[in-house]
Amino acid sequence: MRTPRRRTITAAVLSLTVAAGLTACTNESGADAGDRTPRKAAAVDQALHDALPQKVKDAKKLVVVMPGVNPPWWKKNGANYTGAAAELTGRLGEVLGVKLEYVPVNDLAGAFAAVASGRYDAGFNPYGDTGKATNVELVDVVREIVPFLVPQGNPKKINTLGEMCGRSVAALGPAGMGSAYAVLTDQSKKCESAGKQAVNIVALKSVPEGVLAVKSRRADAFFASGAPLSFYATTSDGALELAGKETANGFDNLFQGMILPVKSPLTPTVLAAFQKLFDNGDYERIMKKYGLTEQMIDAPGVNLAKTGS
Repeated sequence: MRTPRRRTITAAVLSLTVAAGLTACTNESGADAGDRTPRKAAAVDQALHDALPQKVKDAKKLVVVMPGVNPPWWKKNGANYTGAAAELTGRLGEVLGVKLEYVPVNDLAGAFAAVASGRYDAGFNPYGDTGKATNVELVDVVREIVPFLVPQGNPKKINTLGEMCGRSVAALGPAGMGSAYAVLTDQSKKCESAGKQAVNIVALKSVPEGVLAVKSRRADAFFASGAPLSFYATTSDGALELAGKETANGFDNLFQGMILPVKSPLTPTVLAAFQKLFDNGDYERIMKKYGLTEQMIDAPGVNLAKTGS
């Protein structure tokens, strides 16, 4: 499997509009309830806490949009969220000296729109950095691979984008929101230009929907981030597998991270807080704990897809 090239920092900007009505769940610790190892809370960085917008300091919490259940990033344990993303954001809150309140919304467009409008402080799936948005910006903390989830045995022999012509492929959409959807749209045009059948793109709102689409044979494959697809493949009792893990599949640099409104005063503070987690070893510990070593980068950065850093 290809090893992600390590990346460093920079800045730029991203896009969207829409709205979403949602419910919230507070997770004060961000710790995985399955991890019984006592862990000391990260020290509050007073300078970073003081740099938070006044409304965040007054509320004593950061309200973060997330996708609901999306393992290994997000799991549900009773009333609390657990998983790699819950731990990362929980430690982020500890550094900033605030609690985290999570607002689940499995609609990708709705999540981006809710953050872009300023309705919520931030969003963390982690969300893909397409480099094309203009109303949000991202503090990127991982670099993902994008394979295909297919039925066991890969009956349609799908391993590369070039084999998508005439296939039914699920992706999180619509175009502009989901980076995999955008890549499939471009590939479909190439198929038609070559005189072949277009890709039948099945636009879905959540990862579980994509998994179900493959299981039910509504789609020949599900094209999405490798971390959740790997989780579902390994927990499918042999019904599903990953394909195309060795190829870029249109993604030389797919960064993912936390979305914030464009030019948000939170952005430099969140970037510095994530840097603390990289420096103190929490980032590496959490990523390795959930088998996400391939997604690790050397340092967080802002809008890395735009800057190419």
